[in-house]
Formats: sequence, structure tokens, C-alpha cells
Amino acid sequence: MISLVLLAAGSGRRFGRKKQFVQLLGKPLYMHSLDRTYGYFEEILLVLPEEDINKVEVPQDVKKVPGGNERQDSVLKALLQAKGEIVVVHDCARPLAKLELFLKVCSLEDYEGKITAVPVRDTVKQVADSMVIKTVDRSNLWLSQTPQGFRRDILLECHLRARKEGYYATDDAALLERYGYRVGVVEGSPLNLKITYPEDILLAEAILSRGLI
Repeated sequence: MISLVLLAAGSGRRFGRKKQFVQLLGKPLYMHSLDRTYGYFEEILLVLPEEDINKVEVPQDVKKVPGGNERQDSVLKALLQAKGEIVVVHDCARPLAKLELFLKVCSLEDYEGKITAVPVRDTVKQVADSMVIKTVDRSNLWLSQTPQGFRRDILLECHLRARKEGYYATDDAALLERYGYRVGVVEGSPLNLKITYPEDILLAEAILSRGLI
């Protein structure tokens, strides 16, 4: 069994409001991920702000989970309720992720986790105090995305260890890396952009309007 965790519990500090509820071409941001994946997973858990959970209407077989203070807290809450041997975690702030990316990370092969990522395209500079220190070799650098797939037992173990240590990472794969597990990579998409600032909505609208997703 595969469980899908859709994260939509953020407070929107950088965006200025809860971006998961911002309208993107007529529907809230989180619904783009839910609509694209609904019917393809045996279990879907939608993580929402606790104060909004009763305001959101979803199909009856989608489980609503109250989120935590941080992204990592929200993932852990979902993991404790998920029933699948494999769990796929996705940020609803990436509303343009294609279904094929979700399906790719379900096949873990010899890994305990698998992520979507794209190679770095630009020249990378290391900077300190507004001065370039050096140019970083980008040949082995990739930008991590979601969806990401994991063995549920391994991801839960890593989350519990991290909580005990008071350690927070920016994505779930980093927890597996910290504790010595193997994480594979499948190529994501440059169009799988993350909505961080209001102007990103305009980019997402342009991509969707042109039928590129």
C-alpha cells in the first residue's frame, strides 16, 4: 500500500498569507495537487492548519490531518496516521508537479528514499559579506523538489530520532541522509516550481494557461 501525504499546513510567512488557499486559475493552490493525484493512491492524507481543517471540503476518502508548527512536525503527524508501507510526501506549494513524478518516486528499488530533483543550471557563487569567495563546481549539484518517496518505517524512524535530537531539516530526504540511509534521485521538472512569493502565482498561471502541465 502507498500513502500520499499532501502538505498544506504552512502559515505563509514569506508569502504574506496562507498561500495554500490562494486561488490559482479558479481553485485553491492545494487542490491542484489533490486533483492531479486523486484516485491513484490507496490513501491520501491532506495536512492542513488546525484552525482551518473544518473549513476545507474534500472527498470523504481523503483524510484531513492537523498540521504542526513546522513542516517537519506536520510530516510526522501524517506519518503517524499513514498506513502504507511506502509514503510519498509532496508540498502543495508545488502545484505543477505532474502525476508521473509522483509515480516515479513510488518505485524505491534499492533505496530507502527517492526524490525528484533538477540539475543546477546557473553558475554558483559562494559569497560572504557581499563578496564572492569562489565559484562552486555545479556538475554534481541538484536542486531538490517534491514529491519524494520513502519507506514509511524508515522515514518515521528518522523523524522520531530528529525530534529527540531537536534537529530540523528543510526536506525529508535530509533526515535519511543524516542517519545513513540511501536516497535515490529521479529527474524532476523545471516547471515544478515552488510558490514562495506572490509573483510566483503569475508564473504558475502562465504555465497552466499555456497547457504546459
